[in-house]
Amino acid sequence: MPKCTILVGVPASGKSTWLEDQDWRATIISTDDIIEEVARVYGFTYDQAFSNLVKFAEQVMWSRLKTAAENGDPIYIDRTNMTARSRKKFIDFLKPFGYEFEAVVFPTPEPEEWKRRLDSRPGKTIPQEVLDRMVNSYEMPLMSEGFTKITYVH
Repeated sequence: MPKCTILVGVPASGKSTWLEDQDWRATIISTDDIIEEVARVYGFTYDQAFSNLVKFAEQVMWSRLKTAAENGDPIYIDRTNMTARSRKKFIDFLKPFGYEFEAVVFPTPEPEEWKRRLDSRPGKTIPQEVLDRMVNSYEMPLMSEGFTKITYVH
């Protein structure tokens, strides 16, 4: 049975860094990666390209997800996935392809560490009100969402 791992955590909580040590054969689904790829080609920063590319990146992400699912590839969803609703979209899409689901949850870093990590990403900023909204919208993943395993990273 193919596996989809849904990462859960605020920006700069360590999701993408954690992925660097995972299965290199897996498909990583990330709108941020798509935006960064296109921005780099045209010599823009993530911030400069975001508003013009976010809808395009969503379309590419779903296309990549469909291709990976049709191939039965292992999949990692590298997005914040802070709410049950955001995770459900991926689960509902992949369930017909026979996937099992795991959540990997990353804690929000302590304020000073979180600021340091966010500041270490030149050209990629997230307004404080957006970060606050993400933190306040967090819903702990539950087995009842369809997960066979939930792992908390420390």
